[in-house]
Amino acid sequence: MSKYPNTFLEQRIADTYVKNSNAGLNKGSYDSYVKAFRWASDRLETQGVIGFVTNGGFLDSQSANGLRKSFYEEFNYLYIYNLRGNQRTQGEKSRKEGGKIFGSGSRAPIAISILIKDGSNEHHLYYKDIGDYLTRQQKFDAISNAASVNGIEWTELTPDKNNDWLNQRDKNYQTYRPIANESNQSGILSKNAVGISTNRDAWIYSFSKRCLENKVQTLIGTYTGELNSGSNIPSNRNGKDIKWSPKLEQLLKRGQPIKFDENNIRLGLYRPYTKKYLYYDNKLVERPGLYYKQFGDSNEVIFTTGRGASKDFSVLATDLIPNMDCLEKAQGFMRYNNEPSSDDLVPPDRDNVSTTFAAKLGLNTDETYAYVYGLLNSPEYQQKYANDLKKDLARIPIVKDVHQYVEIGQQLFELHINYEDAEPYAGCKVTMHADKPSYRVQKMRFKSRKDHSVIKFNSDITISDIPARAYDYVVNGRSAIEWIMDQYRVKTDKVSQITDDPNDYSDDPQYILNLLLSVITVSMKTLELIDKLPKFEIIERDDR
Repeated sequence: MSKYPNTFLEQRIADTYVKNSNAGLNKGSYDSYVKAFRWASDRLETQGVIGFVTNGGFLDSQSANGLRKSFYEEFNYLYIYNLRGNQRTQGEKSRKEGGKIFGSGSRAPIAISILIKDGSNEHHLYYKDIGDYLTRQQKFDAISNAASVNGIEWTELTPDKNNDWLNQRDKNYQTYRPIANESNQSGILSKNAVGISTNRDAWIYSFSKRCLENKVQTLIGTYTGELNSGSNIPSNRNGKDIKWSPKLEQLLKRGQPIKFDENNIRLGLYRPYTKKYLYYDNKLVERPGLYYKQFGDSNEVIFTTGRGASKDFSVLATDLIPNMDCLEKAQGFMRYNNEPSSDDLVPPDRDNVSTTFAAKLGLNTDETYAYVYGLLNSPEYQQKYANDLKKDLARIPIVKDVHQYVEIGQQLFELHINYEDAEPYAGCKVTMHADKPSYRVQKMRFKSRKDHSVIKFNSDITISDIPARAYDYVVNGRSAIEWIMDQYRVKTDKVSQITDDPNDYSDDPQYILNLLLSVITVSMKTLELIDKLPKFEIIERDDR
């Protein structure tokens, strides 16, 4: 059996799967199973068959569009059996995916691929989805009963111009203005910025400002000791003393000192409706992103799920620097560019919003920013372009009732940024089980898996009569209420043994209880405002 040198195999992938792709990131194109496809495909000449059972992520991901194009061009008949089992989804979607093909350790979707060359000029793609809610054994039985490709009821698919096989995109979507500048088209906002990635969240995020200071000083002290030892390779890799990363190791090799500066501590948005103190230092944040230069002392950000997200599209406004995992594969769009000017005589334009697009709408730039937020919150918009929003950044059409979208967008913006100020939801009943109840939280729980109308805040406090509708406000695959329950609990990092205690965030002992009640209000008001959005009607010709 012939064998490729690995570098040659990777070059073959670059010349085919990557070359045929228009995705910005192609890291997944070099996964082991993709290499196996490439190696086996190259063993065939004009005729032959290959078959694999692999990760099925390539069926619908944006990053694999080049692989799909190559498959369709290189082979004459493709038989793709999607066994599902994607457990990187949540809730009802996870249940629909059914049993994991390779048992408890498997989280990825699985597909059987039979690829055939016969030397003809024909190209056919046959697809079978095994279906919803099936157990692992039911899937195995279906495969066994089929016996061969002739025992399966296939659907023939035709790839579209985006090389999508499944969940094909809207043909008009690419004609709308992109939310941020692209290489060949001006956007409504000048740039997009992925959320920050620290590579050491346990060390440089905390609910407690005092704890954050202490642990950052510990980390810097360990780093300084390594620097003073004269070695450019870390000797202390004890996770209780420091968290190394490629960037930090490079700083050590270059002999770069790090000094603690209290001015680097600021609030950040860690997860939806979850604020934490962040030590925002360029040397200790692995990927600080554009926010480090452009956010400034104050700013606003429209934050959305990004390309390749498995969860449904979400959008959230904040006036804090957002974490990359606040939303899946998240992208942010800042209102202003506060980067210091290199020329004091020519002050830069700080406004990130396109005045050209604003003029088309008949709005100023503040109103245009609110218009974008209102539109992105529209359920009709999200449903119509669901497939596009998973594979591309948002694009913004001009709709009929612009001013109503502006008005609702402004109200949503105010509500989501100032969520802590919302009045506690009056419809809930808060029951105290002690004369002097404790407001400290360890881990909030529902009354039962099925009954979410009652939350056991702690042993002393129960919240009941929570409206079921409040759980319909979902951000990044989870209701806003459940984000509070998930994040506001005492957690200890396994490696560093650092404990993050949400009770230390505020001097007000009732802060977390009031926050939960306020987020119920925010959820209900958000749904009410979204219901007031006008019908989603696109102006096909822009006569403005």
